[in-house]
Amino acid sequence: MKLTTQAYCKMLLHGAKYPHCAVNGLLVAERPPGAPRRDQPASPSLFVDCIPLFHGTLALAPMLEVALTLIDSWCKENSYVIAGYYQANERVKDASQNVTVQITQLTCTFCSSPNQVAEKVASRIAEGFNETALIMVDNAKFSMECLEPAIHVYELHENKWRCKDPHIAEEVVVVIFFVMTFNSRFIFRPSDFCEDWTEAQRIAASLLDSKSYETLVDFDNHLDDIRNDWTNPEINKAVLHLC
Repeated sequence: MKLTTQAYCKMLLHGAKYPHCAVNGLLVAERPPGAPRRDQPASPSLFVDCIPLFHGTLALAPMLEVALTLIDSWCKENSYVIAGYYQANERVKDASQNVTVQITQLTCTFCSSPNQVAEKVASRIAEGFNETALIMVDNAKFSMECLEPAIHVYELHENKWRCKDPHIAEEVVVVIFFVMTFNSRFIFRPSDFCEDWTEAQRIAASLLDSKSYETLVDFDNHLDDIRNDWTNPEINKAVLHLC
């Protein structure tokens, strides 16, 4: 899967608007011809947009049901499909890694698993879309300069959500071999998950610098006042203008 610049930037802006809260949202992709489901192979997904959902309390089932119903209708009208879920936890350490292996002078760190809310919502999306991704925003990598991708991507494998970051190995022995052989950190290639990382980095930094996050609307804001548009057309225009 890959993220467009618009999808990546809106995820970051959502977190920037509510730095004191956990936030979550949905990712949408263009509906493939013939709408293949889980029983058919699909080409890698391009997540074209991000729909911010909630800030603060993320586990309110009734509000989530309302949001999913409205967003699914909007997707059908625009030839999109709900294809992924993202979440940024409240505290910096919530998204930090939880298994560390130190060999010689090098420390290798592994991803922590998403919490129950993230897994439950993502698993529901996966019931209807073959290439569902669960994205956790890494608070420790979140910066105004956007020097590196602040995300970890998970995929559903044998009914478990597993981190698919290219710089993270499944087996500790692989890490040990790599470290002992090359004495170097794993390299995260931004191009693995961003359609155009150079563009995404530049535009995300520009939007954060101009405080565009102040105008971002999530579904909580929409429920407070239905005039608030959760598709965020103004931010979409700003991203397009900066491209």
